[in-house]
Parts: sequence; C-alpha cells; structure tokens
Amino acid sequence: MKFNARVFDESFLDRCDERIAAFYQLWKSKCKNNSTPSRSDFDPIEMIEFLPGITLVDVDIETLELTYRLVGTNEVAVRGKDPTGESVKDNFHANTWEDAWGNYGHVIMTQGIAYDDSDIPNSNGVMVGDETIFVPLSPDGEHVNIVMLYSIQRRVSR
Repeated sequence: MKFNARVFDESFLDRCDERIAAFYQLWKSKCKNNSTPSRSDFDPIEMIEFLPGITLVDVDIETLELTYRLVGTNEVAVRGKDPTGESVKDNFHANTWEDAWGNYGHVIMTQGIAYDDSDIPNSNGVMVGDETIFVPLSPDGEHVNIVMLYSIQRRVSR
C-alpha cells in the first residue's frame, strides 16, 4: 500500500500514467509566457478524453475555502456520490484533510502543480491506486480561483 507519493515538480513525468502526462501537457500548452491559464483557456471539446476524470474546485480567494464546482463521472463513481456544490473539506477524497490540503494549498499558494499517487479506499471500501494531478487556473495571473484536477484509478496489487 502506498500513501502520499507527492511531487511538486515535473519529475512525476518519469513514473506517471500516460493519461496523466497527456493531461499535464495539455495544461502546460495553455501556460503562455509562463502565465497560469484561466478556465476560459480550455475548451471542453479538446478535453473530451479527460472529462470523466476532471474535477474543478472553486477557491474563495479571501477565505481559501474550497468548493466542488464540477466532478467528472469517474470521480463520482469512485466516491459513490456527487459532491458538486459542496465543501471540499467535508467531502475530500484522500486519506486525511491534511493530505488533501497539502496538494490544494501548494497549488493555490505557489501557482505550481501537485502530483499525488496514493492508495485510497473507494466508495465500496476497496483500495484503489489514485493518481491525480492538481493544476492552477487564474483569471488574472495572480490569484488562483480554480484548482483543476485530473485523476485516474487502478487496481492495487496485493
């Protein structure tokens, strides 16, 4: 069992699933002049293959409260419910809130990326490998107002 294999730089590309790498490359292609892209830089049509694993989280810039804005169908299935519109702190999918906030906080405060590869129980209590990339979105290049996640799951070998 693996917990919190967390990386905050591109070194994860050496070991991540090819779908995570492809999503990251799409996000990075939107970072013009080393600026954090905004939500409007992404067309859902160009993201069709990723949509089931996408989660968008709104960030309250003043309080840093996080709210699920959109949760993809794969993520809903793994969780066993759709937390859209609800607080991330009350509905996170991680081993602890500290683990979850470690990723969100890094992305929000640094406008950097976070890659997390952890074993987490799904809604049926079965352990799954959950590989997630967290990337920032910003309307002004200064404040992160959305954290976009892309996750995939795999069976954990015993």
